[in-house]
Amino acid sequence: MRHTWFGVATLAAIAVSQPTWGAAREAAGSGWTNGGMMGSGTQAVYGTVGYPGITIGYLRGLSDTLDAGGRFSLNYGGEGVPQATAFGIKLAGDFKLKLDIGLPYPLVLRALPGINLYFPTGFTIFNIALPVGLDVGIPVAPNVLVNAGVQVPWAIGFWSLGFTSMQIPFLFGGGVELKTDSRLSLHAQVHLGPYVGIVFGGLSQTFVAFDTLLGVTYRLP
Repeated sequence: MRHTWFGVATLAAIAVSQPTWGAAREAAGSGWTNGGMMGSGTQAVYGTVGYPGITIGYLRGLSDTLDAGGRFSLNYGGEGVPQATAFGIKLAGDFKLKLDIGLPYPLVLRALPGINLYFPTGFTIFNIALPVGLDVGIPVAPNVLVNAGVQVPWAIGFWSLGFTSMQIPFLFGGGVELKTDSRLSLHAQVHLGPYVGIVFGGLSQTFVAFDTLLGVTYRLP
């Protein structure tokens, strides 16, 4: 059922605008939150809610090929593993780089370097994180962008119990963004994949991790 809203959102977004695919590619412009670029001089605040948590962030287009900003998250579902939920606080930079390698649509490389704290029962984990992702954004209309790609939210953790651990997830999926006007857009995303957790000197385990998020972006004057 968690994928139902994503399909409905995609169909509704495409139905809102009905130019041809060729016209969509020419008129799509910039100002995209995921899978595309903000555009030189464009800045925005955004927020997401869902599983595994809540995020607020800021992005600014330093050029047509580079965005920079930051984000703050409160996670109540850990890193998206249902068997290992814990409350966490995350602080990260947010950088997007447009890669033009001759494909019909450009690729966007995104990095979210930062730190986070998790509070499982009885101990604390401090993580140094370097999540990276690679997405292709396909404008299906001037105000609709569909994206697909992979996220690798890598992190190394230091436990108050004296252990050191590493997480290596590979999450595949995508999302859709609908611009309702020149300032506001709505977006959704779903990712799913294997999560490898390694405790050095202990056991390694593999889980299934996922995220399902709804968001809003407001482009600042």
